[in-house]
Amino acid sequence: MDKILIRESVRNLVEFCLKKGDIDNRFSGSARAVEGVRAHQKLQEDNGRIYENYEKEVYLTHEFETNKSLIYIEGRADGIITERDKVIIEEIKSTYKNFAYIDDLNEVHWAQAKVYAFIYGNQNNLEEIYVRLSYMQLETNEVKSFEKRFTIGELEEFISDLLREYERFSVLIFKWKNIRDETIKVLNFPFEKYREGQRKLINVSYQTIKEGEILFVQAPTGIGKTISTIFPAVKAISEGIGEKIIYLTAKTINREVAEETFERLRQEGLKFRTITITAKEKTCINDDFDCNPEKCIYAKDYYGKVKKVITNVIEREERISTEILKEYAEKYQVCPFELSLDISTYCDGIIGDYNYIFDPRVSLSRVLESKGNIVLVDEAHNLIDRSRNMYSASLYKSQILNCKKITKGKLNKLHSLLGKINDYFIDLRNECDHREVKSFYEEEHPKELSKYLQLYLKESEEVLVRGNRFDGYEDILKLYFDINAFTSTTQLYDENYRTCIEKDSQEIKLTLYCVNPAKNLREYLGKCYSVIFFSATISPIKYYVNMLGGDDNTYRLKLPSPFNKENLKVHISPINIRYSYRKRTLSSVKDKICGFIKQQIGNYMIFSPSYAYMEELYSHMEEPKLEEFNLMKQKPNMTEEEKSEFLRRFKNSNNLLMFCVLGGMFSEGIDLPGDQLIGSIIIGVGYPMVDMTNEVIKDFYKEDGYDYAYVFPGINKIQQAVGRVIRTETDKGRVLLIDDRYINNKYSVLLPNEWYPINKY
Repeated sequence: MDKILIRESVRNLVEFCLKKGDIDNRFSGSARAVEGVRAHQKLQEDNGRIYENYEKEVYLTHEFETNKSLIYIEGRADGIITERDKVIIEEIKSTYKNFAYIDDLNEVHWAQAKVYAFIYGNQNNLEEIYVRLSYMQLETNEVKSFEKRFTIGELEEFISDLLREYERFSVLIFKWKNIRDETIKVLNFPFEKYREGQRKLINVSYQTIKEGEILFVQAPTGIGKTISTIFPAVKAISEGIGEKIIYLTAKTINREVAEETFERLRQEGLKFRTITITAKEKTCINDDFDCNPEKCIYAKDYYGKVKKVITNVIEREERISTEILKEYAEKYQVCPFELSLDISTYCDGIIGDYNYIFDPRVSLSRVLESKGNIVLVDEAHNLIDRSRNMYSASLYKSQILNCKKITKGKLNKLHSLLGKINDYFIDLRNECDHREVKSFYEEEHPKELSKYLQLYLKESEEVLVRGNRFDGYEDILKLYFDINAFTSTTQLYDENYRTCIEKDSQEIKLTLYCVNPAKNLREYLGKCYSVIFFSATISPIKYYVNMLGGDDNTYRLKLPSPFNKENLKVHISPINIRYSYRKRTLSSVKDKICGFIKQQIGNYMIFSPSYAYMEELYSHMEEPKLEEFNLMKQKPNMTEEEKSEFLRRFKNSNNLLMFCVLGGMFSEGIDLPGDQLIGSIIIGVGYPMVDMTNEVIKDFYKEDGYDYAYVFPGINKIQQAVGRVIRTETDKGRVLLIDDRYINNKYSVLLPNEWYPINKY
């Protein structure tokens, strides 16, 4: 049998085999890593002066042959000291601990140095070599060192034990991949026939992945976008094209569709391990959310326990859901969220939210280290707003003032800094008053404020790192993280950003707003092997390509609906729905709706342009002449359970009129086939609110600004709402669009061809 080829770093090898310890979310500060690097550099500089023969950051690599593997190990030794016949391999660590509590018992620290010592000693034909473990105390710059002598034979025996353990796990992964690839090669498409356009989508997706390119797909409801992107991605992996599939979506229902799609392929014989990653807050088993070994048994000695759990999970499970993760977490008392991240490294597919790839604050760095990720972005139209939020950051005056009060008389340096920051916000409020506006924006980031924010981070770290809890500690901590996010965003600030100032009574909100996220997204797209964006509603497609990091050469595909055009009847009532006319035209709207739904009795959704309009329309339509219908309306901030209960009524009832808000939770991701929903009435053209950020977008894009800020996002909402009506080949439905702008050429050209001919009603 050919031997398995494995490449691994010294650090990863050692940590995999020997790492122990707790998960601990107690504050350590962002400066800790920077100070650690400086400590390394200082000790290396000192050693360079002390020793005549001293080398730092020495790259070492060695090929180890075991029974079943060739394992290439590589890394950089912190320092190598040569004194006469004595060679010392030094491993440098930094710490805040008092030296009284530092001992020579850290197995992982010694192990890294011992691996380097063996490689160097073997390459230089040494019989013995010394290993030095040096700790630098970050507050005092004092150094405490431990030194041991080893023969090369002792080190070889030590490494052989490590490699045997590492090999057992690696062979497990390797065998799985072989089995997986064999099942992929004989895997057939899991349906008897292809829908119209489906084969084309599969072929173009495969070719895009093969070429390592980006593809934007507009594919209407019914084509089967999920299977048509997952299937070619799976096929590509068996041919060595990419290594892992990452399926991203914004909504729970779409994650479930992806899970079921992989499960359908498994029923056809596929061996393919997938994991669904859910937010830490949703996976936590405890009532109180605190990742602290003193408070949480699942954090205690997590790293000592987790290796066994990972092995058990990957030996037994293929579909790793949140529920399965919780079962193992409770059984072995490990954190289910951290377990999901650790296991994801060994999975063939990851299902999760957009932010796990694109958000710099929470992206899966361990997954992005691989260049073999095939990324499938579902409902891609949602990513524009989501990515703007990912790359933006805000601060509020009320936060600053609250923390200023907390620190008064206790933390004088912080109190003084917060006073200066608060003064800056007062100046912004005065500027609003002077201009007689509630908001304005600037094209530069606030440099003067940034200086004080950086000082706040430094001073608050010194307070927080002590861990002494006091009244208001959590507020100081929250402000630290918010300011840290804000200052990190200033590093991204360029011509694609604007600084937005908004006043609401005494409150001031300051936002570094990412108007155009394309550049930031492009950085993350560059870390992926291939990316496919798909949605039923990325039209006009050029707009979405530009906004989501594509360019003129980016591949794009537009597919027609596979359903009979006759099955969907679209009507327009040209009534003026502009804000200033809404009260005057309300009775006309009501009459049109009543006439429309009485032509064919059944379940309908009525989409209003706002909550206020929905409430007013609902109250006007509660009258005897609609007695054959049951009326219900969307409530603000509905939970997933309330939403599900709401939708169950469509499955179990007839003649429902559901009043909801356009662009809200019932506008997309809702599947009500057959008679569960026979029609939709959509009032307005879906314009987003006229607010600060949308006006900034409008100004930013100049001649295209109005379309980018209002028209295109609005039409997307309309298409999503209409898409609720026809879900299968046998569905028949009707739609009424109420707004006189639909007969205007600017809007009519944006409506899908499948809707025509459109009749006036």
